[in-house]
Amino acid sequence: MSKIMSAAAAVARITDNSNLATGGFVGIGFAEQIAIALEQRFLAERAPRCLTLVYAAGQGDGKSRGLNHLAHEGLVRRVIGGHWGGWYRGCRSWRWKTASRPTTCRKG
Repeated sequence: MSKIMSAAAAVARITDNSNLATGGFVGIGFAEQIAIALEQRFLAERAPRCLTLVYAAGQGDGKSRGLNHLAHEGLVRRVIGGHWGGWYRGCRSWRWKTASRPTTCRKG
């Protein structure tokens, strides 16, 4: 089996409640096409849900690129990361609402 695949094929392997780690700083070294494919899959299928996102530095342009693609309620449940300034949409769309008690990913 080839290890080379499209961004859509790669994100199709991500399941609900998975841990997702990203690399890069601002726009350098960030897998933008993977983030776009993940956003498109979530908007089309509402899956995967409740991901835990791990990153070290702000990845985005503060508008629409980078981690901003993941700023959809229900897609990310928990974030372990630093430098939030790069993904403004994520900060504004759900970070303050959930405040360590995710409401959209609870079981039951």
